[in-house]
Amino acid sequence: MTRREFSKPVKGEMLRRASDAKGRIRCEGCGLDVTGKAIEFDHTIPEALVLDKSRALTAADGRLLGKACCHDPKTHKHDVPGIARAKRLEQTRVARAPSRNPLPGSKASGGKRKMNGTVERRTCPAAPLSERSIYPAPSRAR
Repeated sequence: MTRREFSKPVKGEMLRRASDAKGRIRCEGCGLDVTGKAIEFDHTIPEALVLDKSRALTAADGRLLGKACCHDPKTHKHDVPGIARAKRLEQTRVARAPSRNPLPGSKASGGKRKMNGTVERRTCPAAPLSERSIYPAPSRAR
């Protein structure tokens, strides 16, 4: 699914929550006055880590952060590495296709390892090959 964004009414509720008695907008992360500065409506749980995206977002699912003071450092220090780690773990969990070039003696190649370290190979059900020497037999006639 796609990324969910906060609706205008939810953003308005978050703005009212972040405003003080004098009408100044405060960063909910550090309390800095961000009136007139760049702000971000941040998801408390990174959106890439949320599995159930069918539920609508509420003001409790996010907070208003100043872009320079809290949002960028939080995103680059915590969210991005956490999302990358979750993706790596998901990739190891998902079943992978078998290797096209399995190692000799591995289960995928059809060999079984014995306790002494030798490899027992599966044989082909076809007729066995006749044994022939690669060198011609020496002639015995003199």
